Amino acid sequence: MNIRDYFKEDFKYYKKKNPPPCFDQVIDFDSKRNTDVAVCVKEQYLKVTSNETACSTCEKFGLLNHLTWNLYSLKNLNGLIYIQNPFTTSGQQNWIKKCLEQYPRKPALTNLDLHYPNIDDIWSLKNSSDPEKKDYLQKLCWATLGYHHNWDTKIYNSNCQSVFPHCLEELSKHIAHCLGFVTFKPEAAIINYYSSKSSLSIHSDHSEEEINAPIISFSFGQTGVFLIGTENKLDKPSAIFLRSGDVIIMSGSCRLSYHAVPCIITENVNIRYCDDENNDWSEFQSYISKARMNISVRQVYANKS
Repeated sequence: MNIRDYFKEDFKYYKKKNPPPCFDQVIDFDSKRNTDVAVCVKEQYLKVTSNETACSTCEKFGLLNHLTWNLYSLKNLNGLIYIQNPFTTSGQQNWIKKCLEQYPRKPALTNLDLHYPNIDDIWSLKNSSDPEKKDYLQKLCWATLGYHHNWDTKIYNSNCQSVFPHCLEELSKHIAHCLGFVTFKPEAAIINYYSSKSSLSIHSDHSEEEINAPIISFSFGQTGVFLIGTENKLDKPSAIFLRSGDVIIMSGSCRLSYHAVPCIITENVNIRYCDDENNDWSEFQSYISKARMNISVRQVYANKS
């Protein structure tokens, strides 16, 4: 008896190039298409205890007031929380810059370290006269922060770590606290850099010892098709558009669900703040016009009592 692998079928379908896939079945919260399978969970997670009209912490990290966030979950998947772009335009700019200028730099580890161990400031080499150095940015696929994930063993080594960026730690903790995950402790992050031809294979995140803590995932740049299934690798997944600024939280029974990104869709993503006088933004805009970045923040170890 052949067992049908629905997840693999959907992954291959959305990854194919010729003919290209049809996206009519993808959940799109921006256009409200196929959202009948979702439910608004704003009141469930955002516990409004005051008449607060402003949040200084949200403002500090480039977020809209958390009381205005749009939160959704899928009816058939407990623990998945989708936050529809809670960032301001200038906030997105700030985090995109960090992903490209700061986070790939030492002491972070990147996929380039194996062949180019002496490279540090990858972003500064984009305009290099040396063709090989100029190509480094296009070769950047991932960077790890804090406790460094080992891609071969799929485990963390407590002796292999660097200081976790304070600003990213505070952003993640604030979002977690707003949603009721008050003990969440950001300890590791994986940043994936996608070209328009990239994909992320089917996997589950089970390397962390503290699997009861959520994973918080930030998307910037071009749109990704996100497939999220269950703990059964064969189950048919749901497909969701993740656009620039969108945030996904995987918690509860969804924490160990299989997921993937089969394709990147190039849309007209123009993140330009109308009052921005920073002349260097055009280079970042040029990068995200054909690329996507995702920051996945995790707690690795259980909190000490």
